[in-house]
Amino acid sequence: MKVTALTSGHNTPSARFRVRQYLPRLKSLGIDVTDYCPAVSNSAQLPGPLRKIRRRYLPPIMVAQSLLNIALRVPGVSGSLRGDVTWLERNFAPGLDDLAFVLKRPLVVDIDDAIWLYNPFGAGMIRRLVSRADAVFAGNQYLADWCRPFCRDIHVIPTAIDTERFRPVAAPREHGDRFVVGWTGTAGNFRFLRNIEPPLAAFLRKNSDATFLVVADERPSLPSLPQEQLQFVRWTASIEHEILAGMDVGIMPIDDSDLSRGKCSFKMLQYMAAGIPVVVSPYGMNAELLALDRIGVGAVSSDDWVDALQLLHGDQALRERLGAAGRAVAETDFSTASVANKIAKAFGAM
Repeated sequence: MKVTALTSGHNTPSARFRVRQYLPRLKSLGIDVTDYCPAVSNSAQLPGPLRKIRRRYLPPIMVAQSLLNIALRVPGVSGSLRGDVTWLERNFAPGLDDLAFVLKRPLVVDIDDAIWLYNPFGAGMIRRLVSRADAVFAGNQYLADWCRPFCRDIHVIPTAIDTERFRPVAAPREHGDRFVVGWTGTAGNFRFLRNIEPPLAAFLRKNSDATFLVVADERPSLPSLPQEQLQFVRWTASIEHEILAGMDVGIMPIDDSDLSRGKCSFKMLQYMAAGIPVVVSPYGMNAELLALDRIGVGAVSSDDWVDALQLLHGDQALRERLGAAGRAVAETDFSTASVANKIAKAFGAM
């Protein structure tokens, strides 16, 4: 089977972890996927000072960006005509999904987020895109349920974690090292860190041996945290798995909203694959993962966050047990190999 994949960008997480990481495994299963990735990411922001441009100048720039996005899709459209199946990751182009009618069918739409909440034209355009699809690969049950009224063939395909690349360190961290609470993600999700800034600050002030490590594309502004206990490492694809080795606990705060319920808990899976216990907001897929085994702690209130971090800070044996359980769940249910097999089976049924 020849599959034409239209992805959204070279470093876009959904492109890397929903499509690209499966390609070698899928090829071994008889599914040859050609990835058509635009030279400029669909979600790319204006560079530097242009981000501060006055609103009255935005419409012509947005039109120009839309035209660029369409032009960058031409090779993918051409490629879809030569393939057996078209695999569209997230969007044809932001705000331009009605143009997906030019893609050859069968069409599979891959959704790993509540993308209808981001669409500038509302949910109607995403409903039309899903209605046009012959099948949907949904990253979690919430997304599948949203898509089900508009498409008959829905497959829940979780986002996999490469458990060969993301793995526990060979030797546990030495007792007496600094206690590191870690978070990895993009600047667009800093709002969730700000939501738990007070309990984080309280925990750090109470524990002078603790550090909060942020791995992201830019440095966060968290002024209430003791700045000498805040460490920032700029994210790159080459270090994203290695940097986890320096963490004792991984956190994933989110809020109780449709936007958060659409998330596929990939941060949490990264920590789990690395054998790190988690403290997370127990909403959406986070709650589903917590229910699979005792892999960490769910925290809702500020007191919950302080208590959970304090508990793990004081009990290395507990951290090791929770981390090992998380690793086992990641290997069994969310490894690249196991999820690639689900994808191959879904393609084979078309």
